[in-house]
Amino acid sequence: MWGTRNGVNTRMMENYELNISAPPKRRNNWFPKGHRPFNKGVPMKDWMDGRKIKKVVKCLEIGRKRGNHDLAGSNRIPVVGIKEGKLYPFDSATNAARILKSKGVKISCRNINAIIHQKLQKNNRVERYYIRKKAGGYQWFFADETEKYQSLLN
Repeated sequence: MWGTRNGVNTRMMENYELNISAPPKRRNNWFPKGHRPFNKGVPMKDWMDGRKIKKVVKCLEIGRKRGNHDLAGSNRIPVVGIKEGKLYPFDSATNAARILKSKGVKISCRNINAIIHQKLQKNNRVERYYIRKKAGGYQWFFADETEKYQSLLN
C-alpha cells in the first residue's frame, strides 16, 4: 500500500498546516485557562455608556436588597415541634432536622415536611397509604397556624 502509513494517508499529512495563530476556542461556554476579558480592571465608564451604567447600578441595588429567590433557604417557613406539651420553635424544617440530629434524635426534614403538609405515605408491608402524625417523637406544625396546635400545649 503506497501513500499510507498506519492507516493514515501520508499525502494528506504533507498538505496539513497547523494554525497556531488562531485564538483558543471556548468549550462548553467556558473560557480557556489564562483568558483575560476585555473589561477586566477597566472602569465601567470607559467601556459602557452612562445610560447603561445607571440601569446596571439600579438593578444591582434592587437585587442586593431582595436576594435571589432561587437559592436554597430563601423560601424557609418557621415550624414548631410539640413534644410532651412543650413547644419547640425552629426557623425551618431543615434547620429543625439539623439541630435535632445533633442532639441524637433520628429525624429528617423530609419527614417533617410530610407531617406538616399531611402527605400520604406508603406502607410497603401491607400495601396501604397513611398520613404520619409524628417524626422523631414530635408533632409538627407551621408556626403561624396556632389554632391547629394550641390545644396540644399544657
